[in-house]
Amino acid sequence: MKEINDLHYVLREDKDTAFSISAEVAQWFRQTLIAFKGQKLPLLKNCRFALADGSEFIEIDAKGNVKPITTVRPDWYPDPGEFLREQWLKNKEMHDQSIVEFLRNFLEMFPDVKDRRLHGNFLLNLELDKLPSAMPAYNAKQTVGRVGNRNKLSTQPKVADLNSFEMFQTFYQNLEGAVSANRFPTMQLLTGFDNIAKAPTPLKGSVRTWFKAITGELPPNNKKVQAGHADVFCAPIQTSLQQIKDYGLEKFYAELSQAIQQAGDLDLNKFEYKLPN
Repeated sequence: MKEINDLHYVLREDKDTAFSISAEVAQWFRQTLIAFKGQKLPLLKNCRFALADGSEFIEIDAKGNVKPITTVRPDWYPDPGEFLREQWLKNKEMHDQSIVEFLRNFLEMFPDVKDRRLHGNFLLNLELDKLPSAMPAYNAKQTVGRVGNRNKLSTQPKVADLNSFEMFQTFYQNLEGAVSANRFPTMQLLTGFDNIAKAPTPLKGSVRTWFKAITGELPPNNKKVQAGHADVFCAPIQTSLQQIKDYGLEKFYAELSQAIQQAGDLDLNKFEYKLPN
């Protein structure tokens, strides 16, 4: 969760119950506590925050009352090895990559050695922060969770929907433009973000779900793209898009959105949607 808008989104659509948050979101939360000291925070009710690299814990009860900050590790705080590492990989779109792909993308993502050491330490628990030249202790990643969040968090992406026809229409146009040009409809093309790591998590989740509903599979990864034959991949998608256009784009999305809501917390790989005749 990188931006305040991401926090606002998950508070409204809490299909997932635990997230890693950026320093920006953590700073916003601290400033909110100062600005509304002694007041209730109904927007954040039932939320639990772990700050300062898991050394400070704050809970907001069901009525929005803020409990005093504690340094005693509570039961709800997930072990970083069981949650944060997996969430990092999901946030960076690297959880389903081969070792070779991961190493290549990791090196490209962090050309600065200090940044690379910081994230390598986090992922592999190398204790590199104890080296003299290492960056200060890891404090950019923090955690926030809702009631009921414990361990055993699935790494499988869930069905998601932004509940916005305008956003779906943009996705549809991006998909149509890609397959018409016989280009693999990658996540970069579908979301409009060249650096997919910068795309909002809710947008990425919705794009994957919409693509799965139309094509029956997930957007092509690097391995698929490198294998080539984009024309073969795009041909059946062009047929599906024409069926949707004939049916009515807005009507199709309204029905798809309803199906996604009914799917609830279903893993995306189990989600199926039948195109209209």
